[in-house]
Amino acid sequence: MKTAFLVVAGFLLAQVLYAKRIAAKPVSPVVSNGVEYSAEGGGQVQYVVATDVGSSRQLWKVEIFRTHIKPWLEPDVQLVFITDLALRGGTLLIRDEKARCYELKLATKKVKKRACE
Repeated sequence: MKTAFLVVAGFLLAQVLYAKRIAAKPVSPVVSNGVEYSAEGGGQVQYVVATDVGSSRQLWKVEIFRTHIKPWLEPDVQLVFITDLALRGGTLLIRDEKARCYELKLATKKVKKRACE
């Protein structure tokens, strides 16, 4: 009985330690004209959320990118998070953990992949 317990406990511990990623670093939001733009998501789908600073009311939420998870690989090591937000004029510049860059036109809420600077 003790041996069976140790085998099961060892298996469960191995599953916990195997292929786990470290937590994503927090991304500093960007504030402009009373609106805060922040990154949100669980790593499979990443969004930018616009929030009114005065009322804390969410104004809109736009999907920036989606990571398709391969079922034969550990899901947690496939997750990709937004790492940087920067505002340039009416465009929000976004970078992810894979050094891919996107721009979000704030007036139209259109997302476009772009070359990183």
